[in-house]
Amino acid sequence: MTKPLLSVVLSVYNAAPYLEECLESLAAQTYSPIEFWLADDGSSDDSRAILDRWAAKDSRFKTDHNDKNIGKIKTINRLLLERAKGKYLSVHDADDYSAPNRFELQLQFLEAEPDHGLCGTFYTKISDDNKVLRKEKKHVSADVIRAELKNFNQFCGPTMVYRADLFKRLGGYRLFLNRIGNEDYDLSYRAAEQMKCSNVPHFLYYYRQSENSLSKTLKAENAVSYKLVQWLALERAAEGKDALQKNEVERCVAQLEKLCQPYKEEPDLLCREYAAAYMYEKLYRSAFYAALQAIKINPTKLINYRTAFYILRKANFNLLN
Repeated sequence: MTKPLLSVVLSVYNAAPYLEECLESLAAQTYSPIEFWLADDGSSDDSRAILDRWAAKDSRFKTDHNDKNIGKIKTINRLLLERAKGKYLSVHDADDYSAPNRFELQLQFLEAEPDHGLCGTFYTKISDDNKVLRKEKKHVSADVIRAELKNFNQFCGPTMVYRADLFKRLGGYRLFLNRIGNEDYDLSYRAAEQMKCSNVPHFLYYYRQSENSLSKTLKAENAVSYKLVQWLALERAAEGKDALQKNEVERCVAQLEKLCQPYKEEPDLLCREYAAAYMYEKLYRSAFYAALQAIKINPTKLINYRTAFYILRKANFNLLN
């Protein structure tokens, strides 16, 4: 029996240090047939040249670059909706890599479970130099996932594989979330409202937590975007459609501003919360940077200094052990 085609897309922006490892992991996938659509999104490093080399030596790899930087969501939507020909679709991050049997196991699951529209996997968080930071499990049961989506994202975004017909029915990733994040949370939430969604209980993806890739601009919009996704879901539950589906973008903007208001009133709070999040991920340099930003914003607040000293103490302890 002929196996269905899988289309995997990459939107790449200044990912040259990790791109070869990523592409090698894709080339080594045991599943076939498979195609890879690669788009450089205006990189200033060697990313485009690396992608072109792979397209020249392996016919499964195809390129369709952007003339300028337009953002990840616009890029992957273009590739998924206009270029990808597969029955199944996936988006892979350019600085991560996958286990060789990842897509084989996910496609086996989806082919055996026609009532499921999407599946992710367990994953391993790694550092810049590929040291394991933490292994992350996710819920497997579709019923539990559907119930828990209201609280937090149930999938690691780049582990997801979904049916192309479902993705098109959903209208793809929503451009409102371009550059503010949680587009994967939003897509999986909407998918779970239409079909069952699950996670394959195997560690098949390596997610890089890079100090260098973290933005030096700490933005309130990024911090609250998950709350916006939850607000949109509540609207769909109550009214059948949410503000974006009704094309009421101004209401969505107003809600985003409302969610950001506490950080406008206390800007250093945002920095402390980022510092706490980075500490949880063991990203000590980024955590300390966020703490210093809090001090810079409000040098009279004692808690900002306590945060910075706590990070220094924990970072030194971990460096010595």
